[in-house]
Amino acid sequence: MSGLQQDADFDHGASADLVQCLWMEAGVVDYKLCDRSYDCEHCPFDEAVQSRSAKLIVAADLFAGDERNDIIRDGGCDIAPHLFFHQGHTWARVEDQGVIRSGLDDFGQRMLGRAYSLSFPATKTSVDQGTTCGLVTHQSGVVALPAPVSGQIKEINANLGQRPELVNHDPYDEGWMLLIEPDDLKGSLERLMYGAAVRQWLQKENEKLNLLINEVISPDQQPALTTLPDGGSLTRDFMSGLNVAQRRRIIGSFFRLSSNEESGKKTKAIRSSRR
Repeated sequence: MSGLQQDADFDHGASADLVQCLWMEAGVVDYKLCDRSYDCEHCPFDEAVQSRSAKLIVAADLFAGDERNDIIRDGGCDIAPHLFFHQGHTWARVEDQGVIRSGLDDFGQRMLGRAYSLSFPATKTSVDQGTTCGLVTHQSGVVALPAPVSGQIKEINANLGQRPELVNHDPYDEGWMLLIEPDDLKGSLERLMYGAAVRQWLQKENEKLNLLINEVISPDQQPALTTLPDGGSLTRDFMSGLNVAQRRRIIGSFFRLSSNEESGKKTKAIRSSRR
């Protein structure tokens, strides 16, 4: 079942008498019915998602069984169905007591190629949804990553200091970047994509990518660029036949680029993940 799973003892025969959950109507989850007549104040599901201080394991309530480990391959990209996605290619996962774990999605890491280093604000720094929460230095320059939610940075993945390539090898698990204490969990999640909406969005991103590649390549480069045949699979080295200027133009259509000058200024305020 896509989206959130219903309780095992849910009476599907009575579903016609139930109303949609507000979270479903808001587009946060694909499927969730309300059996409490919109009494959100006393709904454990709503409390678990909204409250950071609730003594609940949100992940257990939201994502049953081994759904965390399910990865869908679509257009050459891996999609984790239990995650929320920001249009700037960062993801968010609701964890214990409403804390958000975040990172770069698989489409994004394939776009940037190998990560050489990462920089983040210091812990306890507040970030706003959609504003810069980190910098990634890659083979063609530096990009700024948007925070998927608003809140305060609680923890930085220290392993990325010595092994930034984890972002490429395991973007949804060991390559996570930040833990964030959200200011408004429900409001932030409502502005992110989830479930079927993610697959539709990534399909459009793939189409956009193919159009951009066709725009920037010259006729003599065409034979070498066989990694995206007919808008197909997004391989890890799909931009290997492009020069740096062409790569930066394409990457700049999906991420905000940081110039060397901008990066130099930001490193005074942003702490490198390297120890």
